[in-house]
Amino acid sequence: MENKLFNAKSNLEYSEYKKLFGDPFWNEQGSSKAKAFYLQLSDRDKALMLKMNYLEMIEKARQRNFNMAADCLQWWLDGSGFTKNIDFHWLRGNNEVLEAERVNVERFEDRLKSQNFDKILTKDGDFKEYTNELQRTFIGGIFRELYYVCGTSTITSKANFVITRVKDKFVLSGSIIHKWWDRYDWHKGANAYIPSFGYVKDSDALLVEKYCGARPYEMRGEWQQNFNKTFEIGFFGGINFELR
Repeated sequence: MENKLFNAKSNLEYSEYKKLFGDPFWNEQGSSKAKAFYLQLSDRDKALMLKMNYLEMIEKARQRNFNMAADCLQWWLDGSGFTKNIDFHWLRGNNEVLEAERVNVERFEDRLKSQNFDKILTKDGDFKEYTNELQRTFIGGIFRELYYVCGTSTITSKANFVITRVKDKFVLSGSIIHKWWDRYDWHKGANAYIPSFGYVKDSDALLVEKYCGARPYEMRGEWQQNFNKTFEIGFFGGINFELR
């Protein structure tokens, strides 16, 4: 189909689809010849030309070692619709993810301090369970790989702790399970800047979904922090729970 599309229907070179959009960030203009050819196509043939553009994005991403972004775009193009599990080591290699995790842990610390466990647990061996769940939504920095994987995403952090009084001290044991998630999909009217391709419209991706079998899907990642820490009552009372 590519040969028919790029050769039989016009004198457009096979590689000229790469010049369809240009890159206004670097003041690079798209090929007027490619644009004119694109505009006279049916929606189905436009989708095929756009799909070739996405395949070029995948190749460019791998050249930059943005392999996770390339894998996720390929997963969408392949159209299975199955959930894609993202390696938590890769996720936590991004400062934005670590910062979201840190914010949730600090919020747990504040909530634990407000529980007044030093007044509730008055005898040696007294204990109390504590559970809570928090969310933090964040966006990857533009030009960083996380941005091209998900744009905006969310971490849900669930704490399951037991606080036990041991004489004059308090032992906190348990875990925080962090679940990162996002839906790989597109929204009409939105766009995103892609290096070497300029501002690419989500409506283009929706056209590829309609005619080329690409499908949105869920992305998930999960990791756990375990705790077994001992705390004392502060000089002015209360317990300063520091989990990090």
